[in-house]
Amino acid sequence: MRSVFMKSSVIVIGASGGIGSGVVASLLAEGYPVVAVGRHRDTLLNLADRLGRPAALTLLTASVESDSGAKDLVQQLVALRRRFAGAVVAIGPEADCGRLLDRDGIFLEDHLHAHVVAQFNAARALIPLFAQHSPNALYLGIASAATEHPWCGYGHFSVTNAALRMLAKVVHGESRDLPVRVQQLALAGLVRTWRNGDCACSEWMDVDSVGRGVIDLLQHSDGSAAVVHLRAGGSPEPVPD
Repeated sequence: MRSVFMKSSVIVIGASGGIGSGVVASLLAEGYPVVAVGRHRDTLLNLADRLGRPAALTLLTASVESDSGAKDLVQQLVALRRRFAGAVVAIGPEADCGRLLDRDGIFLEDHLHAHVVAQFNAARALIPLFAQHSPNALYLGIASAATEHPWCGYGHFSVTNAALRMLAKVVHGESRDLPVRVQQLALAGLVRTWRNGDCACSEWMDVDSVGRGVIDLLQHSDGSAAVVHLRAGGSPEPVPD
C-alpha cells in the first residue's frame, strides 16, 4: 500500500539519540512523516513512547556501521514505497573525555569508524536511492564545528569531525551532477537535549533549534554549499570553501 501522507517522508538515522530524537520531534511537528532508523528496537520504541506513538512515525531497525547494513536499510526503505524529502544522519558514539595522547590507536580507529565510515556508508547507500526515486531530496549529515579548533579534552572528537568535514566536501562535489542536495550541518556549539538536560548550560544550543535548521534546509536550501553552520539562535549559514 502506498503512503497516504501528504508530505514526503524524512529519514532520520540515529533517531533515538539526543540530537536525532529532537530532529524527529521537530519534523513531526512540521507535518513530515518520519522514518526513524536506529540500531536497537527498544530505544526506537522508547522514542515512539516519548512522542506519543504518532501515526506519522515509522520505526526501522538498521545500522550503517557496515556496507551490508546500509544496503539492508535501503531494501527496507524501498519496501516502504515512499517518496523521500531527505535524510538526516545524526550518528556517533558518546564523546569520552580525556587526552588523545593517553589513548591508543584502536580508540581513535573506533571513533573514526563510528563517525566517518558510518556516515560514508550512509551516503553511499542513500544518495543513489534519492537520485533514482526521490529527485531533489536532501542528504544532510550532522557534525560539529569542533573541526575548526581543538576541543580541550575531546581531541578525538575534533579529529573525527575534521574528517567528516572533508568527507562532506568530497561527497558534495562528487554528487554535483546528481539530482540530490548533499550537505553537512555543522553545529557551532554544544546541544541541550533530553539526554543531557540535567547538566546542560543555558548558553548551549537547544535541540529544537537544530530541528528548525534541518527544516529550513529541507524547504529552502539549493544545496550549493557543501557545509552550513548553525549557531545558537541563528539560521543555517553557508561556510565558504
